[in-house]
Amino acid sequence: MKKAWIQLLILLAVTFVFVPLVIENLLYRTLIGWGLTDIIAGNITGVMIAAALLTAGYLTTRSDSKGSWKERVGLRSFDRSHFPFLIKLSLLSFVIGVACFLLSVWLGADLQNEKAKAVEESFAFFPLLVAFVGAVIISPIYEEIFYRGIMLSVLNRIASERVALFLQALFFTLAHLPNWNILLLTIINGYLFAHAYRKTGSVFAAAFVHGMVNLLIYIVSVPLIALSQS
Repeated sequence: MKKAWIQLLILLAVTFVFVPLVIENLLYRTLIGWGLTDIIAGNITGVMIAAALLTAGYLTTRSDSKGSWKERVGLRSFDRSHFPFLIKLSLLSFVIGVACFLLSVWLGADLQNEKAKAVEESFAFFPLLVAFVGAVIISPIYEEIFYRGIMLSVLNRIASERVALFLQALFFTLAHLPNWNILLLTIINGYLFAHAYRKTGSVFAAAFVHGMVNLLIYIVSVPLIALSQS
């Protein structure tokens, strides 16, 4: 258990100290200083965050004794019979997400977060394509491997299943600060994505649900931004 605590502390330090200070602050400001748009700089930053988290997660947990690292993290395909369940979970997550977003706005959160503002400021084909790839493909894959695969496996060795599920959802949510208007839906999604992972044993199943939810949000939000600019 002591080893698991050390692993958790390293993962949290990378997530909440190294990533915000070095990547989200220093690197992002450097890219903006080079003349890149918010959305391009943001997606480059996102790729670097993915590299930092996955590298730290792998190096921290690779020496665990039980099974191969891929097996422990859930880097395996899922059966096609799970698709109906995953589609239903995606739709449920999207509907709950919309309700949580509207509730957050009603409680006083901004209507737009930083990502939405970046898309609005760079509303052209290439920036929108970059935003699409980042939101629907890159983010779901690395976040599910890190939070549901790596971090949850460490938490399961420290706490009960219920506490571990809550903590991974909490850390997933805190990592999305300061986007206050999506925090409620993010913590709920943390549970739902974990449910997809536990049901199938595959982080790619969780990434599929995560990507589908982001795709639905993208499909709804982009036309709304276009209408606001017309």
